[in-house]
Amino acid sequence: MTVQDGDVDGRVGFSVDGETLLVHDALENEQLVLDLNREPDPQPALVDLFPLPVDRAVSFEAESLSIPAYSSVSVRDAGGEFVASLTEDRALERGSYCFDITGVTKALVRVEDVAVDTTGMAGDDPVELRFEEPTTVTVGGRSLHTRPEATITVPDDPEALITAVSMLGSSIAEWSPERSWPTLRGYPPRIERGETLDVPSRLPTPDTGIEIAVPSTFADVYRVAPLAYYLGANVVPGGPEIRLDTGYVEPLPADGPALEDRVSELLRVTLFLDSLARTEGYIPSDRYEYEAVGPELPFYPPMLAEYSMSERLMEYLEVDVSTVEPYLPAWPTEAVLRPGPAGMELLGHLAHVLAPIRVRGSAIEETQESESASTEQGRFQPLALATSPYLPVDEVPNPDAEPLPAGSGVLSLAGYENHLSRPRPAEGDVHVAFAVDSAERAAAIRRAMSDPAPPDGVGSLEIHDRPTAEELAAVVADPDVDLLYCGLPTDEDRVACPSGVVDLGDAEWKPIAAVCEGSMTVAPAASAVESGAVGALAVDGTLEADRIRTLTGLLASGIPLAASVALARLPSVADVRMAGDPAVTVLTPDKGHAQNVLYASPTLEDMHRIVGDSICSVQHRIGTETGWLFDRLDGKRKLVGVGRELSSDASTELIRDISDQSQPVLALNGEIVFRNDQLTEADIERRARRTIEARSEGSETADPAGFPTIAEE
Repeated sequence: MTVQDGDVDGRVGFSVDGETLLVHDALENEQLVLDLNREPDPQPALVDLFPLPVDRAVSFEAESLSIPAYSSVSVRDAGGEFVASLTEDRALERGSYCFDITGVTKALVRVEDVAVDTTGMAGDDPVELRFEEPTTVTVGGRSLHTRPEATITVPDDPEALITAVSMLGSSIAEWSPERSWPTLRGYPPRIERGETLDVPSRLPTPDTGIEIAVPSTFADVYRVAPLAYYLGANVVPGGPEIRLDTGYVEPLPADGPALEDRVSELLRVTLFLDSLARTEGYIPSDRYEYEAVGPELPFYPPMLAEYSMSERLMEYLEVDVSTVEPYLPAWPTEAVLRPGPAGMELLGHLAHVLAPIRVRGSAIEETQESESASTEQGRFQPLALATSPYLPVDEVPNPDAEPLPAGSGVLSLAGYENHLSRPRPAEGDVHVAFAVDSAERAAAIRRAMSDPAPPDGVGSLEIHDRPTAEELAAVVADPDVDLLYCGLPTDEDRVACPSGVVDLGDAEWKPIAAVCEGSMTVAPAASAVESGAVGALAVDGTLEADRIRTLTGLLASGIPLAASVALARLPSVADVRMAGDPAVTVLTPDKGHAQNVLYASPTLEDMHRIVGDSICSVQHRIGTETGWLFDRLDGKRKLVGVGRELSSDASTELIRDISDQSQPVLALNGEIVFRNDQLTEADIERRARRTIEARSEGSETADPAGFPTIAEE
């Protein structure tokens, strides 16, 4: 193999292996394969040749190019205007084209003044590009950038942290409204505590003409960090206010909670309006929210695409928040940090998911080296908390509270680093292990998980009845176990077995996620994450076997942690607390599709109302779009996290057809139905009659899961 472009510090590089060009994504440790009709001699090319951002480019001569592995391939003209997705064979007349390839990394193939015959995306066959004559081919590569590129070291000094927060936007590929696409918002650099400030020189400095001034306190810098990341703002001491290079100054509230509210509002509204301004951009879309909100705005959104960041933000500041608020997506994660320096190491991870940050509680003592330390009395003291829209809490939780409010979660550096480093199974391959304290429970779970079949996503399972401490430790250390459901007695982070206890904090932990029953505190879940899990649940109670089946099926289907708890209706029977980001998933989801949920409820025995929702996760972040694949439902695209009514008269047949699919998840009359449940039309109508009767009797259990909040149309 001959390396043609070997910058080991770069995000993207190229190499040649015979007649194959390899596009290396150094940050992802992946390579995209492009097969050619001859051995290429790639030479460095200008990245400015491409209408979309790339990290590096090369040029060479070729007559054909084959793409053996991809997620999607589309055609654009030389200016970047979308022409078509290569869903079928297509002959392109002589012209200049840019082929947009998404696979394990991003690649763009540019050719000029040539006719091209292409094959479409069909099954596992390669997509072929055949040029009418030998031509110059320019290939650009852009890292998917789903992990930090570098680490910034910051001392315990708020002004040093201000400098670091100003660099979080170094991972964003461009500053047009297109940055509302999460694929153009790379993972921000890590922040680590150290003795002196050290910002790696290779990080590009954002230059957007926007400045955020805040008092030099850890609390206020935390509050503005996610907005500073999204705006690419230079943060400076002062204010609080936003300063634009147009000369305009937007005052911000000085009171901490009021500042949090305003910054969160600006972040949500700015991203949403950016997503409307991009509708005629790289990926044209016919959006539901655009149709609903566009006529009410004081500007034509696509017109703003060519404005500077400051000019665009000035237009956005003129929008009445109430106009867009009903259409804003459900933000998957909101964070609560303590006011001291210990929380700074979470900022890059929280900016990546655009989590609004609030500050509550007391600072962790500087003598405590652990990020989630204990007091002298041994009480668990979390570094930070998280909430989710799927598990609403009455007020912003306080990290000092004991116990933590039900529905809240514990955030830790370990959870995010585990998420970055641990491989996870694909859908359908999840292996679930159950550990329970009686033969009766083991039998009930075995029946629920196998009748009529294991729920979607579960590839295999094992059930341990009253395991010894040694047996449970072996399960915890088994690399084949992806999800552990522990129904044994717990005391803080210790699990009781007939022959002794297993300390989750000391265990050799392998499962990706865990559910721990019988705990009034979050401690066992937090210990699981500190030991290696990406997320875990602590359930204050004992769940019935059918509900356990629903919960494990949702987690194994790629539904994030908090949403799985809500859809399985756990809060109606037990208090639940989380560890890890509420939007993490047990498996590696399809890169191209967010997880959709359809809520169906009968209006008549043979007719249903359907509301569609989609769930943001750490992989499918805010700004992603989704649509519906069923011809009999409204096909307009929408932002992930926005709920809307899709049909008011869906037939029994359509409900059955939906239930036959692995995607989306179906919530029928408040109960989750999996494809493996083999629902029939008779089942659907029987459930409809039961629900309608319960409504007529005023039962509070009719449609218990309800519908997501949607705007009135």
